[in-house]
Amino acid sequence: MADPRANEPRYPCKVCGRQFFKDSLDKHQSICAKTAKTSSKRKVFDSAKQRAGEGSDLTYRQIKQAQKKPVAPPKTNWRAKHEDFINTVRAARGVDRAIAAGGPLPPPPPPSINPDYIQCPYCARRFSQQAAERHINFCKEQSQRVNNRPPPNAAAKAKQATRTQYQAPKPKVKATPGAAVTPSSSGSRVGAGAAARPGVGAAGAAPRGRATGSYQLVQ
Repeated sequence: MADPRANEPRYPCKVCGRQFFKDSLDKHQSICAKTAKTSSKRKVFDSAKQRAGEGSDLTYRQIKQAQKKPVAPPKTNWRAKHEDFINTVRAARGVDRAIAAGGPLPPPPPPSINPDYIQCPYCARRFSQQAAERHINFCKEQSQRVNNRPPPNAAAKAKQATRTQYQAPKPKVKATPGAAVTPSSSGSRVGAGAAARPGVGAAGAAPRGRATGSYQLVQ
């Protein structure tokens, strides 16, 4: 459905330049003028004044001077980096010569250390400047906490030895019912087998269905 006011003319606001219908322009223009006056009087927030007024020992002037002072870029030890690069190239050439000659490979070069990194005095690891500022304080607290821990007593050492030297018991093998066989003589086994079979009696008994007696071969 088409808007009945689509062909109605619109007029721009004198403050913001947006276009409105005639009946809405007067109301908007009065509000827009008040908003423009308020926003023009609003000053830029200065964080230095807030920090200086919150019980800080620094004055507003000192903070502003520190903000204006240019921060010098960190110095890089380009000579150490250049020597490290040369050693890496030489090691690679030595490997190529050994492969071409068919001889043993030379030992790898020692690991390079970035001279721009700061070494932690507690764990001897190296970090960048920003990471070192966070890590060194944390590592200092951890080392003090470990050093201040009381030594374990005899009972604690015994418990630790029990935990570390514990061995699980071996599983028990359960006997299957009817699997055990009682040892017996060969004669008893034969007799028992004969008694168990139908039609077989004592020794010398004829099988069932045949006449007993002697047979004579007729020539």
